Amino acid sequence: MNEFDFINSIRRRVLPPVNPVIASIGDDCAVLPYNKTFDLLITADALSENVHFSRKYFTPWEIGARAMAANISDICAMGGVPKYAVVCMGFLKNEKQAFAASVYRGIMDYAADYSIDIIGGDTISAGCLTISITLLGRVEKGRALMRSGAKAGDHVFTTGFLGDSYAGLRVLEKKAGRKLKAFEYLPVKRHLVPAPRFVQGRQLLGSGAVNACMDISDGLVNDMTRICEESKCGAVIDYGKLPVSEQCAAVAASFNDKPGDYALYGGEDFELLFTVPQKKIGLFGRFLKSEGFTAHEIGTIKDAGGVFIKNGSSIRKAGYKKAWKHF
Repeated sequence: MNEFDFINSIRRRVLPPVNPVIASIGDDCAVLPYNKTFDLLITADALSENVHFSRKYFTPWEIGARAMAANISDICAMGGVPKYAVVCMGFLKNEKQAFAASVYRGIMDYAADYSIDIIGGDTISAGCLTISITLLGRVEKGRALMRSGAKAGDHVFTTGFLGDSYAGLRVLEKKAGRKLKAFEYLPVKRHLVPAPRFVQGRQLLGSGAVNACMDISDGLVNDMTRICEESKCGAVIDYGKLPVSEQCAAVAASFNDKPGDYALYGGEDFELLFTVPQKKIGLFGRFLKSEGFTAHEIGTIKDAGGVFIKNGSSIRKAGYKKAWKHF
């Protein structure tokens, strides 16, 4: 089964909305009209044991925190503010209540850090631990950052380093509780307890310089493809400009891997991927200086043709064999 083909088939079959809708299937959040000042953001994300996390190296608290973080990141990608959460959870019939309580504590603690109110949910018996959270937020009216705004000639940027989370996963899969080396701590932390880019999302919204934006959850190649599909354009990513931390590079080297491949395909970094038009590059540069904002330029938007990777003098179409797949 191909996840994207399935989603596109749903999109074709869903009836046109009969209620007011600004944006629906195809972005990090649905956007609905709310009042004269704000639009409403709604997102839902589900995590399943042994697909998104493993008890071998996640504590129950970290499982809950990670579930909430993934949802918060979607709101951040739209430049919004998260407000309310509905939490649904499925546990094994013989699950220890102390374990379940610790998972929920992780959800509540992360929600509290972002001033999110948990207002309801459901619990069921399931074949494995599953968590599904619906998160509601708000964004200034008519200003939500969407995937569909990229234009040919835009510069492509990302916040922070890419590949750390996947590097952490590689370490955890190999060591599973054994003592870490100094360079392994940061990637492991980035994987276990991600940090949604709330402040950066708000800053990008306020900059007035961004055409399109989304969070990097399924890997740069996958998510750049999503922006291109929604914006009906193409992109060229410069492999030599991919921002990779020293720790990620050290982990990749320990596995005889290429750190740039971790950045392209690893996913779950929850950094923001966004585009800036050429005519606003000056404005964006002034914004970077005034806000102390860190951004890495990694490519350009083209008229069409999909996503390409530039490495030195060679340019090739991006492959998806190494990219994250749910199925």
